[in-house]
Amino acid sequence: RGKKRGQRNLPGQRNLPKGIVGCTPGDPSNIMSWADSEELVLSSVLFNRSLWSFQRTAPMRCAIVVDRHVHKNGGSTMRDLFLENERLGYGLYQGYTQQYWRQDGKALMRLASAAVAKKEAPRHLLMMEAHFGYEELGSHVLPDLKRIEGMYRAANIHCPVVFVTRVREPLSYYLSFYKWGVAFRQRQDSKQFGRNFAEWVRRIPNLQSSIMVRGMAAMHAEYYGQMVSHYSSSDSQLHKLLDQFDIVGTVERFDETLLLTADLTGLPLLLYKRNMPNHKGGYRGTSQEICPDMAECEALIKAVAPRDIAMYQKYRDRFEQRLQDLGPPFASRVAEYKNRLVAAQKEWMRAPRKQTICRYHPETSTNQPELRLDNIRCPVLDSPELCQTVYAHRLFECPWQFQPNSSLTDPLGCWRPSSGFMR
Repeated sequence: RGKKRGQRNLPGQRNLPKGIVGCTPGDPSNIMSWADSEELVLSSVLFNRSLWSFQRTAPMRCAIVVDRHVHKNGGSTMRDLFLENERLGYGLYQGYTQQYWRQDGKALMRLASAAVAKKEAPRHLLMMEAHFGYEELGSHVLPDLKRIEGMYRAANIHCPVVFVTRVREPLSYYLSFYKWGVAFRQRQDSKQFGRNFAEWVRRIPNLQSSIMVRGMAAMHAEYYGQMVSHYSSSDSQLHKLLDQFDIVGTVERFDETLLLTADLTGLPLLLYKRNMPNHKGGYRGTSQEICPDMAECEALIKAVAPRDIAMYQKYRDRFEQRLQDLGPPFASRVAEYKNRLVAAQKEWMRAPRKQTICRYHPETSTNQPELRLDNIRCPVLDSPELCQTVYAHRLFECPWQFQPNSSLTDPLGCWRPSSGFMR
């Protein structure tokens, strides 16, 4: 911690001894326009807040939103948005991997059973990132959540469980994945990863649809340059999974997908920071340099990834029809939303950090001293135990998880709203 030689204090940052970083309470730069103050949002404020002109659904007493994060399809932007909602006290973020889902799922099942017994919805917004890990979405996570949803519905309790994901045009997907995590590896080991884009693609058939069904397929495509047969998926597995989703949007229609998600769940904050993840290994090649003949690359993807193409066409067409059915009123809301997002980017950029940053933290046990109930801050009013379980099992640790509720004095360092903390 501390500053490098010649580094100036950020706005709102005090002059402190070397090795210590802090913030000045009350400085205007600590507050983004969507936060009323430096303090966390109280539940009474949450349910009385005014909606933006593009919103239609107020925050709900209970909702669960599950974002299926397929690499390179906007998942990190959704994660940061979920974390910003959590920072403001609106809900609880769960995820990245689902390694300990069976414990988290049991905690949610206990909450659901108690709610059904009382005939009253629990008070929580749970924002789940189903990314990748050895506990796959389709094996236990989705069936368990569908079972919980069924319990609520049978008891006439309003607590929607909404599954959402996005698909991407297949050539664009392969190019993005290649630039992000593969191209630099070819310089190091062309035998394993191929000498160019085309050689790598031929080793990785149906990449996007395979990751959609089994997230761990991404690890083999990126780190080993091959698609292991047991990670590939069949047409029936793919459609069985996606046909259970409430929203299958497209990356090209990211804003429309998110606005529909908010309509179904009451997700309060929608003003995300546009993420542009760095390419690993310092790779700087462009799509045109990788594919000087785009028609040739399109033909390659058509030959190697027919399932990806069929998936994209099917669910893109369904989503476009859905938008068409919603008509001009929804299109007008989307236009308003996009205009507000443009203004929000300027606010995100003035923050000391470009996005909400929590530090990576390996999964641990609820028995850790820092996770004792009187030391954590929990946005789930009915069950601090759920927060304790989720905080222990997710791969991120955030300053606002802990007491006291002002991160201006947090031992992790100088944290600003919407900007993470300085280290």
